[in-house]
Amino acid sequence: MKRKKNKPKKLNNAGMTLAELTVTFAILGLFLVAATRIISYTINIYYAAKGASYGLEVSNMISNKIVGMLEGARTMPVTDESGSGISFIDATGSEVTIETVAGEDGSYINIHYEPATYNSTEYEAVDWKFDEKAYMGFSVETLKFTNPNGDITEESSKPYPDNVVEMELVLKSDRYGSYGTTRYIKCAKVD
Repeated sequence: MKRKKNKPKKLNNAGMTLAELTVTFAILGLFLVAATRIISYTINIYYAAKGASYGLEVSNMISNKIVGMLEGARTMPVTDESGSGISFIDATGSEVTIETVAGEDGSYINIHYEPATYNSTEYEAVDWKFDEKAYMGFSVETLKFTNPNGDITEESSKPYPDNVVEMELVLKSDRYGSYGTTRYIKCAKVD
């Protein structure tokens, strides 16, 4: 029995026409433009989310420090005329002032402790602040302490007790924009 040999099929190697090539590149160009727009939108969303995340992290770090100190205050905190600084007596009996000071790349929180004596131990005056790297590229744009009740004099219409302080903190970054937060702090040891 003889086997039949299959003849190889002839391929059409004629190539593409110029019209087909032009249409292919036009469609490819449309896809690349669409992909570029999607990538740019994605990058913008990424930086906005990263900025909000860093802003929240820095804001919480600063707020938690200030809230912890004001909650333990022995005396009702007193704000300066502009409302950007606050003074009080802390649990150790030291007078503390919280305000912003200028740094290399902007303003930062400074906590100044006056000299004090606590349990026969004498403490010197000291300025305490977070390292500028802890701010992750942000600086303090606004730090403001106010009475959340405003000018209300009637006790029955006050929404907050008299020992509550409102703190408004706004951070800014050249790269990520601004991030703001407001905290209401109850000075629990103050009647």
